[in-house]
Amino acid sequence: MKYTFSENIQGFLVIGIRKILSFIPLKMRYKFFENLGLLAYYLIKKRRELTIDNIKNAFPEKSEKEVIEIAKGSYKTMGKMIMTSIYLEEITKNGNTVVENEELMLEACSRSEKAVIIVSLHLGGFEAGSVMRNIRKFYAVFRRQKNRKLNDLMTKWREEGGLNSLPLKDTDALNKALGEKCMIALASDHHGSGVEIQFFGRPVEAVTGPALLGFKNKTPLILTYAVFEDNVIKIKNKKILEIEKKGKLKETMQYNMQKIFHEFEEIIREYPDQYMWQHKRWRKK
Repeated sequence: MKYTFSENIQGFLVIGIRKILSFIPLKMRYKFFENLGLLAYYLIKKRRELTIDNIKNAFPEKSEKEVIEIAKGSYKTMGKMIMTSIYLEEITKNGNTVVENEELMLEACSRSEKAVIIVSLHLGGFEAGSVMRNIRKFYAVFRRQKNRKLNDLMTKWREEGGLNSLPLKDTDALNKALGEKCMIALASDHHGSGVEIQFFGRPVEAVTGPALLGFKNKTPLILTYAVFEDNVIKIKNKKILEIEKKGKLKETMQYNMQKIFHEFEEIIREYPDQYMWQHKRWRKK
């Protein structure tokens, strides 16, 4: 693939910065990326205002000071999320990422000789779930980066950390993976044109991917999320999700996605400053 001059320049710049920072201890790198995230909080006004508005919508009972602290924490976490992608191989080795309730994942895998769907959300270091590649091949669905050079670099670095990328909306690639003995992680909390549900007491359009795949393919679903605890990422396998049939297909999707979003809410309430609040959660029709 031939990259544009601009793509090459940006790509080589990122490669150089990554290389230089790799000489710094992991703990100091986390601090650097936290500060990078905090810098984005101060510099990008429109995104900062959206973040604060989202938090206020979710937690109307919180004071202005509490909202700002959550917002700043979210930006720090976002910085560490970026670092997780760039240094995924290192971060998923030597005890830098640990897995809780691994037996739950093993149980889900025992139910299928094909794929298991990991239902997750944009919280903490969720990409580090690839540490479970010792159980099965690990896939995750990602949106392609506009910069093709950066997209290919991120794909490469993720693969080095055991995370195989499935491009968003690439149905053929997804269907192929569904037939493999693997795990497929879906971060399913973003806005989508699927069904209308309630999220923090407000109507929102949600994707139906996890529920639809579980229902149509009889694919096991497991709710898993990741949080930063100091300089360690903890992968928490919370529960196996059962898809319940309710009348017509749309009713089934709506009911089960609502159940999933209730789970998301519970997790976010426990770790509000580790959730990615920077995107539109509630959109006007």
